[in-house]
Amino acid sequence: MKTKQKSVRVFEIITDDYEKLTSFIEKKGILLKRFLLVIKTNNEQIKRYFDNKPFEVRFVRNDFDGSDEKIDIDEPKVVEKIIKVPVEVEKIVQKEINSTKTEIFDKIIRSGFEINSKNKLVFLERINAGAKIYSSSEIEIFNEVFGNVICDGEYMIIKKAAKGTIIFNSEELPEIKKLSFISKEGIKEI
Repeated sequence: MKTKQKSVRVFEIITDDYEKLTSFIEKKGILLKRFLLVIKTNNEQIKRYFDNKPFEVRFVRNDFDGSDEKIDIDEPKVVEKIIKVPVEVEKIVQKEINSTKTEIFDKIIRSGFEINSKNKLVFLERINAGAKIYSSSEIEIFNEVFGNVICDGEYMIIKKAAKGTIIFNSEELPEIKKLSFISKEGIKEI
């Protein structure tokens, strides 16, 4: 017998409110495509909504939580379940968020490391699977990307992204095989 360990990313949604859920999915759907959506609901309309959507979805009865906690079905609750970031890493990330200059990273960005910044980010080493990078400004990556990178800036530069998820201004990019400049005009190999 051959076995292989895999990580599963789960996004849990608890609601019976069709309008709020569909509005949320329309706004954030691109970010959820690589998650297993676990939806706790008794609403059949919500279940039918996902019939033609490109998501991996599992439905669970909304009256069973597995705990003694009561569920407020009037207010949707969204819980993203991913690896908890250690406090030390959280402090480093917070320090980087408060910075106002270009941030340069000359070390490998390892799994579990998360960067959320308003600044321009420059990466000289690879970004491993399980790492999450976000900037509302520009991002330049001069090595391979295996993790998740989201850029809402004017442009991105990426050397190579074969297995990572790259989202530029709310659109997921295809595989990047060569050093490329990405802008609103498209992708241009350098």
